[in-house]
Amino acid sequence: MDCAIEAIVEVGYQGASVAEVARRAGVSKGVVTYHFAAKDDLIWAVVSRVFDSVAEHLRSRLSGTTAEAFVADYIGAWVEYYRTHTPYMLAMREIWSSFRDESGRQRLGSEVGADELAMVESALELGQERGCRGKFSARVMAVTMKGALDRLLGQLAADPSLDLETYGAEIIALFERATQPVAPASDQVQHSQERQQR
Repeated sequence: MDCAIEAIVEVGYQGASVAEVARRAGVSKGVVTYHFAAKDDLIWAVVSRVFDSVAEHLRSRLSGTTAEAFVADYIGAWVEYYRTHTPYMLAMREIWSSFRDESGRQRLGSEVGADELAMVESALELGQERGCRGKFSARVMAVTMKGALDRLLGQLAADPSLDLETYGAEIIALFERATQPVAPASDQVQHSQERQQR
């Protein structure tokens, strides 16, 4: 599976044939097909490995987070995963777009990640209940946050030297501002007066 991930990242999904994976592993094609009857079986094994790795990473990073810290902790956890597991994520990006059934339909559909979106939505709603998050659709915000992280992965694929820490900090700052409660009108007037006095 490690050789499959490496091949997918370096030569793309189409180029990562069973023969290519076997060549990289230094074994015969028959050794690979002994464990994985077809390329699809190998790809599903890679997908399972990556999903398990992501789930464990997010679980360990978010288990003690609070409603107030969730936005920064969630985005930060993903940015850290991109940095520490770059080949996994680049391979998944390629698999996501290229792994299709006989009819040409993507094998990994929108249902993938549904549990994660539900978790983010619930955490944002909890923040709203506790008054540390503003009024917005938690679902829309969760989808938008995940979309920003997906775009970050696209940027990393295009530029492997991308400064993930700086980019991640900007995304955190953006969504912290977007999810903050709106200050009462009286506070806004006071802040405006203070700015004018400066």
